Amino acid sequence: MNCKITIQAIVGGKYRHALFYRFPGGLRFALSEGGSPLDMALSALRKATTVCDDVFAGEERILVHLMAYAPASRFGLRTMLKELRVAGVAVSREREVWFDKYEHGDADDEIVIHCAFEVPVAKLQNLLWCAITLDLYPLSPRPRCRVYLLNTNKGIVAHTYDDRGMDVVSLNKPALADLYQRHHHLLCDHDMVAMRESFGPL
Repeated sequence: MNCKITIQAIVGGKYRHALFYRFPGGLRFALSEGGSPLDMALSALRKATTVCDDVFAGEERILVHLMAYAPASRFGLRTMLKELRVAGVAVSREREVWFDKYEHGDADDEIVIHCAFEVPVAKLQNLLWCAITLDLYPLSPRPRCRVYLLNTNKGIVAHTYDDRGMDVVSLNKPALADLYQRHHHLLCDHDMVAMRESFGPL
């Protein structure tokens, strides 16, 4: 499998952040509910798991796509890998790694490192924890990389961008419509107008 090509084919192009806005017709779910950092993480983990259990229902493997700004030193990369291991996510030897540049505003180009590999679906909560704690500084393990979870059979990408929310996008509209109906109580109120335009009233 060429992971880079597979990843882009699922959504129809290269992606970064804010998948809901970059690929119209997706879903955005609200996660944390306030409280302490641990309260927010646990609330987000519970809700994200509820949705992702359906995204990966019947699957044995998850294609994981990790994305991070390339650290200034090897020490930074070792720290990230250590945090992943502590979280129970070992980067497979059967992995693909590639780099590209991220241009934003007037800042200098930054190098972005990508790593893609497969894990058993049993690692779902471990991966979601890594995504949720991205900006929850007191908590660990915290690898500080973006975590995209892909169901290659159904053609779905789930991206928990931090404890606040999760985007789910796909060219497979029937699969998204099912998630829209099943988990409507978790959808982000702020973006309901756009989702109703895509999937109709609840």
